[in-house]
Order: sequence, then structure tokens, then C-alpha cells
Amino acid sequence: MLAARSRESLRCPAPEVPLMFTPSNDDLVSFALGCCFGRWSYGERISQPYRLLDPIWDEPPAMRRHEEERTVALDGILVDDSESSDDIVTCTQNAIERLASSQQVDAILVNFCHEVDVSCMREYFRSPGNGGFWGMHLDRYSKKSRRKAPIYWLLQSSKRNYALWLYYHRLDKDLLFKALVNYVEPKLRLETNNLETLREKKAALGDTDKEAKQLPKNIEQQEDFVSELRDFEDKLRRAANLHLEPDLNDGVVLNIAPLHELVPWKEAKNYWDELLKGEYEWSSIGKQLRQKGLVK
Repeated sequence: MLAARSRESLRCPAPEVPLMFTPSNDDLVSFALGCCFGRWSYGERISQPYRLLDPIWDEPPAMRRHEEERTVALDGILVDDSESSDDIVTCTQNAIERLASSQQVDAILVNFCHEVDVSCMREYFRSPGNGGFWGMHLDRYSKKSRRKAPIYWLLQSSKRNYALWLYYHRLDKDLLFKALVNYVEPKLRLETNNLETLREKKAALGDTDKEAKQLPKNIEQQEDFVSELRDFEDKLRRAANLHLEPDLNDGVVLNIAPLHELVPWKEAKNYWDELLKGEYEWSSIGKQLRQKGLVK
């Protein structure tokens, strides 16, 4: 079986390995991600395609066996970062392995990429449009349910090189600060240190060394990435510093609105503007914004 990093680069020829089942579009990936967040229980291995309206398999999440808890992002956060143990791509692939079988995983991933026309799973999770997971998820949990209610939230940097995924049902007043402290700040420190290492290496090698000729380009790319991470951190911190306490009774669109700078969904900005105009006075978030003097 291929390692997780090598799976990431799998291309999209039709798979030669026969599958016990064929995933129905993105149902399997969506279900696997739900297992990562604890929305669904792994239960028995899949023997047929999962469909959205099928009964929940095995025991509900609240009764999950203790040994499964270590496989779940209990804080409700996954990250688009191949170097993190909470990387959404690695965790989802591991979930698929548990749901299917280790012998099938690589063929399933190749088959899936071929179906949705992406080069790899990371591209699928990074693409904010109809060809990626976020677009699929918006369709699944909005149009099909006749309400705008995505429960896995994509918070993405400006150039899509970094992202957090938040699980709606794990929202609390501290979640954004947890994301900053446990994910964004350590990542920014790491990449800043990497940048300094490159600069020191260039200075040590001098301008005549052959290896040093590639370093300016590497340094420029790293500077761009660090700048992108700082912008992401600033926007997330602005939302966190509002100190708003989520209320699931307000619904998804009002709870996601304060994150409009990071969510690639125009509805978030639309609802934020309406909240600041004083609409939705009945909502908990509307009342909090008014108390903070933010309503225009």
C-alpha cells in the first residue's frame, strides 16, 4: 500500500484494481470526513455505496467505542497541511481505509479522482468551486435540504495554500482561539523559521556557489507563503476577537457570517452585512453585535 504522501500525487487513469464497490460520486469521501469529525461512527466496513438518506450504520456517534475516539478530531478542527497529524487529506484517507480495506484504498482514491476530475485528493479539498469538496458540500447540505446549511466549514488563505476545516457542531466561544493557538500560530512560526534558515543558508554560501543560485527563488516563494499565513492569521484573529458566542439555534448562515473574510462563500459576507445593518434582531448573534455597538 502506498504511503499517505505518495497517494496525494496519484493521477487519474482508470483504476486497474477491481473494487468491492464503486463509490457513488463523493458519498464515500463525505462519509469518511464525517467519521473524522465524529459525525458518523465507523461501524462495520462498507460493503455497498453509502447514500445520504441511508440509515446511520452501527451505533450512533455518541455511543462510539472508546478505542475509536483517538481517530476523531474531537476539537472539531482539521487542517490543510501535509505536515500536520490533523491533515484533512491524510485523516480522510485513513478513514477510507477503515471503512473499506487497506488493499482497496489506493484504487478507491484513483477511481474517485478520475470521477471528479482532479489530480489528487488535496486538490479536491483545496478547490472552493464546484469541482471540489466545498462546492459539493454546499450543494449537499444546502440545495438538497432546501436551506443553506454547510456543516463542514472551509476557512482558506488567499492563495489556497493553507486552510482550516471546522465542524459546525463543535462550535463554541473558544474554537477560533483554539484554531489560532493549536494550528495557525505554530504553522506561522515554523514557516518563518524555515524562511530564516533559507536566508542564513544563502548568506553562508555566497553568490558564487551553484546551490545558492536557486535560493533567491526559494526565498521569494517562502516569503510569499509566510505573508499568506500572516494574512490568514490576521483575518482569523479579527473574527476571534469579536468574542461572539455561537448559538446553533441561529442557524449556519448567521454563525458563519463573522468568518466571511476567510470562507469562500458569498452568502457569509451577505449575511454579515445584513447583521451589521440590524437585521435578524431575534438572533443571539444579532443581539451580541448590538451590545458590542457594531450594528450600524
